[in-house]
Amino acid sequence: MAENSDLQNWQGRQVESFGRLRIETGNPELGNDGATVYALIAEGTSGNTSHVSMTEGGQYNILNDDCITITGGVEKTGGKCINLIGLNGDVTITAMENGDIRIKGKNVVIDADDNINIHSKKNVTIKGDSSIFFDTPNLATNALTGNLAPRDVSFGGLVFRGTKVGGPAISDAFTGGALESLAEKAKAEIPSIKDKMKDITGNIENFDTGALQSGLQEATGGLQDALSNFGGFS
Repeated sequence: MAENSDLQNWQGRQVESFGRLRIETGNPELGNDGATVYALIAEGTSGNTSHVSMTEGGQYNILNDDCITITGGVEKTGGKCINLIGLNGDVTITAMENGDIRIKGKNVVIDADDNINIHSKKNVTIKGDSSIFFDTPNLATNALTGNLAPRDVSFGGLVFRGTKVGGPAISDAFTGGALESLAEKAKAEIPSIKDKMKDITGNIENFDTGALQSGLQEATGGLQDALSNFGGFS
């Protein structure tokens, strides 16, 4: 911030020192929120400092080189111990790039009068060791893949809706995500296929069932790889 020395009253500044504690009032040097009304500045023998101040703009600042601990309710057995209140604005808690925000308690209650929005630039994990319960009249998702993606609104579901592609087995695999079972089901059908092909081959003794089994496994594996490229099939 640009400073106008003609408006700075350095004669009004007062400083009192008490060992490693300094009390300063009327510092006209301008910061982001105006001049300093008062400041308490302390320095430890290790060089760590703490700073408590108020600016002309009304900003109250608490700065410390190391950790700040606020403890309330030392003599209480229950009830509220610490209140943080934003009377007419937001309450913001920010951890910089090398820190996390941790909230811990026997029970954690989040109560919103309107909406709760949770946004992550990567993943969101919700884990309940016993259960997870949603109590709502409307639960929706726009997921394209995964075992919770609705079939009839995903890309793959819309493409094949109303068709008989693959029959019930493939349909179950599409919605349940278990295409690996197709190879096992196909192998179980080999004896039936072998009997039905007697009329075609005329010489069942020379029929290569191993080649048929290998071909079925290769085909189902290729189907699984191909479907994995489409939303709605996982």
